[in-house]
Amino acid sequence: MEQINLEGLGAVQETLVIPLAMRALDCRSKKPILNDKLAEELYQKIRYDQEKFSPKKSPSYYGCLVRARYFDAEVVRQAEALHAAGKRFVTINAGCGLDTRGERIADRTYGARHFDMDFPNVIQVRQQLFKEAKDMIGGNLLDEAWIKTIATELDAETHVIVCIEGVFAYLNQIEIQQALTHLHEAFAGRCTVIFDALSRAWAKRSRQHDTLKHMEANFAEGVDSEADILRLVPSARFIRKTPIIDLMAEVWWVAKLMRLNQKIRLNTSIFTFEL
Repeated sequence: MEQINLEGLGAVQETLVIPLAMRALDCRSKKPILNDKLAEELYQKIRYDQEKFSPKKSPSYYGCLVRARYFDAEVVRQAEALHAAGKRFVTINAGCGLDTRGERIADRTYGARHFDMDFPNVIQVRQQLFKEAKDMIGGNLLDEAWIKTIATELDAETHVIVCIEGVFAYLNQIEIQQALTHLHEAFAGRCTVIFDALSRAWAKRSRQHDTLKHMEANFAEGVDSEADILRLVPSARFIRKTPIIDLMAEVWWVAKLMRLNQKIRLNTSIFTFEL
């Protein structure tokens, strides 16, 4: 089987291998957390420099898996609420990498249309790997073009549920503001966005991170609380915040100890906002 080489995609783009490799490792474990069988299939079809990164059951392993599981559950929760209210909606995975969220949630989102968006060179890889390369959009998260592409496919009543997973860690607050503002301007009053963000303190420690320290990408600025987001996008409405350490504690005993330290507990959180 000929493998697709991921080298040369770009420093940030190449980090897409981290969650894919973690999900593949999880799928092979005796007690899988996510059990993403498609991720295991995709992982066998790619090639990359394993001196930069090779998956193992590190803190990031548990973090990646529970984060993905939570994002899936949060999308489904939002979908259930919209469906119960009789509202049309679509789901969007922005900065999708080689994530398989669309496939994982398909049978729980009432047949809603799903869009995957990432840099054009990442989308090209997705199109080679996925059997049905539909609703995949190449673009830059910070530009409006990809949002306008989706908006032209929707009517003015359709709600959007947007996931931005593992992306904001590489953006500063001005860039985060730009990304969220574009979504608000296009879908005001009918957009739910779910994203994870590092604290400012943890964002300064890229070279101490158990996986990123081997790669070229670096964390950016960080977000400490929902107040930071409300300052950037005053029109946003805060829904909930969930520390990833709390989720890790459900599957890894070490995290139960780590969460006792409040600074560590709030290193990385997942936020849900309405725009």
